[in-house]
Amino acid sequence: MNKLLVAASLLAVSTLAGCLGCSAFSGGNDRVLSRSSDSIILCENNGFIATVSTGVVEGKYLTNADGSVTATRGDNSSTAFVLTWDADGTASTTDLGDGTWTKLDMNQTELDHADIQCQDLVSRGWWSAQ
Repeated sequence: MNKLLVAASLLAVSTLAGCLGCSAFSGGNDRVLSRSSDSIILCENNGFIATVSTGVVEGKYLTNADGSVTATRGDNSSTAFVLTWDADGTASTTDLGDGTWTKLDMNQTELDHADIQCQDLVSRGWWSAQ
């Protein structure tokens, strides 16, 4: 009987809190873009994760004076892509295939989950080498 009560309590808490085991909100400055089934997370720690049909690319990025973003691969320091913002708020990239990227409006829980991936980047061997 106690096991059922504990399970019901955990279910109620996880439903009210949004996710079980999540901590305080983080990732508020992360930006997530989408194109079909592809995605790019531009992390507030200046890391990125691009998930495209050819695989996942991770690394760091710099925001240029004109607002464009230059992303460098973590594994070999080559340019992964350059992202340019269009006047309508969409974006286009080099080196990641054709198509327009759209910035997703995400709630705190969704951004918190995206930020978990961002925080994981700092554990990569290339992170401190760049």
